[in-house]
Amino acid sequence: MRHSPRVVFAWLATVAVALTTARVVGGDLATLHRRAATLGPQRPMVVAVHDLAVGQTVRPSDVATETRYASEIPRDAVTDPRAAIGRVVTVPVLAHAIVFARQLAPADRSGLDGVVPDGDRAVHVTPADGFRPPRGTFVDVLAAFDPTAVVVDGARSSAVIVASAARVLSVDGDDHAEDHAGVTLLVNESEARVLAFAAANGDLTLAIAPPEAALHSPP
Repeated sequence: MRHSPRVVFAWLATVAVALTTARVVGGDLATLHRRAATLGPQRPMVVAVHDLAVGQTVRPSDVATETRYASEIPRDAVTDPRAAIGRVVTVPVLAHAIVFARQLAPADRSGLDGVVPDGDRAVHVTPADGFRPPRGTFVDVLAAFDPTAVVVDGARSSAVIVASAARVLSVDGDDHAEDHAGVTLLVNESEARVLAFAAANGDLTLAIAPPEAALHSPP
């Protein structure tokens, strides 16, 4: 049975397209294989399921694993969820971000002591107005003294800042009596002494500070 020239041409064109497609696909697959060999084997790494705040103890539901090529995984990334679970967060981790070992306290530290670096102190304060900013917030601590009783830095008629850009480590819950509810702040050793004096002799107030202020606060 003879076919018309048009049918023969259409058949030849189809074969040519098929051969070209196979060659292109084959070339792409070869390129992908070469790239995969360059990137190395695929390995798991740990990512945050949601935002992780400073002072938080990592739970199984807080982290997950994603698979990436070995060359794409940073050296300090945590690759086993068991190495993160139970550790205290020392540097905030954003949702879906890679969890790094340096963002977690050593395994032998727990609770608030896990986020207090050498030279700093965790101090609990009770603001006079009951203001309790969320954990992770930066605040200035202002002290108002009885002007007839004490002078601090020469100030008698205005409040003075006794701690600058202090990070809120924890916030008292409902299990604290309302008049004793407060927050725990991360301050340096010098500020801790001033805060203790201010709490005993005046009223404390917290003012929200921008995170950038922490970069310029005195050591």
